[in-house]
Amino acid sequence: MIKWTYSIFIAYLVLGIYVLAVTIKAPFIGILVDASSGQLVIADLYYPDWAQQHNLEKGDVLLTFDGKPAQENSSIQYYSVARSAKELTFIKPSGVVHTITIQHQDIPEELFLQIIFPIFYFLLSLGVSFYLWKNNRKDKKTKLLTLFLLTCSLAYISTGASARGDLIGMLVIGIGIILCLVLLIHFLQLYFRYLHIEWRYLDTKWLYVLPLAVLCCYVYALFNRGLRELTAFIILGLFVGLVLYAIYILLTSYLRTKLAKIRLIAIAFITPFLPFLLFFVIPEILGHEPILHAEFAALFLLFIPFSFIFIQVNERLFDIEYQLSRFRYYSTLAFFSAVILTSSIALIFLKDISLVTMTSIFILIFLVIIASFYIKEQLDFKYRKIIFSSTGNYVHNLYAAVNRMGKAKNQQELLNLFKYEITEKLGTTAFLITTETEVVPFVRGEIIEKMGTIQLLLHDAGEEKVVLKIRHSLQKEELLWLELLSLYVSMFIDNLKLIEDLVQEIQQIQDANDTQLPWLDKLLWNIIEKEKSILAQELHDTILQEQLHLARELDVLAGTSIIKKEKVLDIREQLLNATKDLREYCENLSPPLLDTFGLQMALKKLIQKVKIRADFLLNAHIERVQFQDVTLHLVVYRLVQELLNNAIKHAEATEVSLKLQAIQHGFILYYDDNGIGCNIEDLMQSSASMGINGIRERVRAFNGEINIASNHNEGMHIYIQIQEDGDSYD
Repeated sequence: MIKWTYSIFIAYLVLGIYVLAVTIKAPFIGILVDASSGQLVIADLYYPDWAQQHNLEKGDVLLTFDGKPAQENSSIQYYSVARSAKELTFIKPSGVVHTITIQHQDIPEELFLQIIFPIFYFLLSLGVSFYLWKNNRKDKKTKLLTLFLLTCSLAYISTGASARGDLIGMLVIGIGIILCLVLLIHFLQLYFRYLHIEWRYLDTKWLYVLPLAVLCCYVYALFNRGLRELTAFIILGLFVGLVLYAIYILLTSYLRTKLAKIRLIAIAFITPFLPFLLFFVIPEILGHEPILHAEFAALFLLFIPFSFIFIQVNERLFDIEYQLSRFRYYSTLAFFSAVILTSSIALIFLKDISLVTMTSIFILIFLVIIASFYIKEQLDFKYRKIIFSSTGNYVHNLYAAVNRMGKAKNQQELLNLFKYEITEKLGTTAFLITTETEVVPFVRGEIIEKMGTIQLLLHDAGEEKVVLKIRHSLQKEELLWLELLSLYVSMFIDNLKLIEDLVQEIQQIQDANDTQLPWLDKLLWNIIEKEKSILAQELHDTILQEQLHLARELDVLAGTSIIKKEKVLDIREQLLNATKDLREYCENLSPPLLDTFGLQMALKKLIQKVKIRADFLLNAHIERVQFQDVTLHLVVYRLVQELLNNAIKHAEATEVSLKLQAIQHGFILYYDDNGIGCNIEDLMQSSASMGINGIRERVRAFNGEINIASNHNEGMHIYIQIQEDGDSYD
């Protein structure tokens, strides 16, 4: 299999170098002649701008090609077309003879579309194909995509040799454009099998007859040159038929399955093909002048192989977002560097440099700089791992994988997602074994590689073990990715196990009709003790310190012979203030009027106290509300209390409005002030955020709705709505 693969790459190199050499050998000029008068009169020009620059016009008579009589040129004899030449002699109707030397840079369209772009695409396709083969040798789908890419590349770079009448170039492009579509349809058949989608179309093996048929047409045309034009029309007809067949497969399968991946493939295939079909192929078949020349229209097709590869194997071999961001970064640096270097070369070394030469130098420098960046990256990864931890696409993909698996609701779902991530990223099958008897001779998280099999212990609960097995060797980046992802999965399993045990315990308690939850009692007692500790610290730092101070003052008075009345009255005032503070603490902890006279009376008392303390006008409207869940009365009181405390401490308002409105099975609380307001994000960082967060948490605890609107110097507006849950008071 490896020898067969190397043979494909060698054939690609040999054919590619040959057709490119034919293209570079002589510039393409494409002059159509009329020999009906016995002379080779120019009838049409493929590059009119170039012809105008050299005073070559329709009606001129061709004399020689590359020093030989024009009548002896085989292309002119059979097809009345002068395809390529390095030197051309022609005579004007006035009798003036001109001889011109032709170079590729004289015709920029020919230089870029038939030489520079094809060479770049040839090398790029070779590099990408070798990378795909190296990283995924055992996946048949990836092999088909690699062949698809190489075939498309050969078909494209052969356009120059085919335009010059080279037989091998015509064979390569004729067979290539049919074979690449057959390979694509074959890939779809395998990919549908991979997605477990029924293949309702023709078995692809029968389509491989079509490239053989094209080869037979070319062989037959060797003996009858007049059939070459018919062969070209047959190839274009087969091409259109296969394109429409592929579109039919994609559209019908997407309508049947609604899968996003099928939709992406359809978009990646149809979009580039439409311009080529509409602007070149269909006009050519109908006998009309093409809207775009073949080399222009073919540029759209170059996106197809790479878009397919990126869509299908991006999670396994590439991270598109990472690769594109890195390429954009390198391209930006390379672009400005290339502009500076090209300008310097033009100013210092070459005074009369042409635009074509300058563009060629710029492209060369640009590509060399980008290649240097990628080479430096590989060297950094190899020799400076301390600053280059791993190949970016694997690390970048890890976050997305963990994020997807974090949504699992149970252990089995988590393990299924884990297997899916391994299959998509590494292109191999993972086996998860849950066992109670197997002895695992390694610790959790450690990867053991033995006899081409990878083992990893994900979870060890003593009596139950979860072991990952992969019967496939992995590269170092893949092992690192697998190890990190496995650590996350192991932690997820532990957490899910705790949650499942907790849910199971609650279910058992419910089944036994037992309302006692030991863990909940423990949690509540811890909370109560924490609140007691906070209260004790608060009383110690305020009331107790004040009482001790007063006791010392009384000791001083007791030791004197004369007791001053003013001093005693001052101590009495301090005692009254301390008593008042203590009473407020108690009322805040447990509002005395709430249980005795109800919520409405407790709120009115609270509002009266706020009106005395506050320096703003408070407008309050309190409706009577009733709840079956008695805890909601305390919730409403705490919400109002916290809102008014925040208004006193932070609002700096002159007017505050508060409205409690009763609704069915609940209430709505409106709060508005004309204070300084704030930015909501800044509020979360300020001291006032503790009060606001307390309000949020109370509302959310009862499945309520809260909306806070505020801006600087526009006051604050808060809307709260809570409705009773029918089960909340059971």
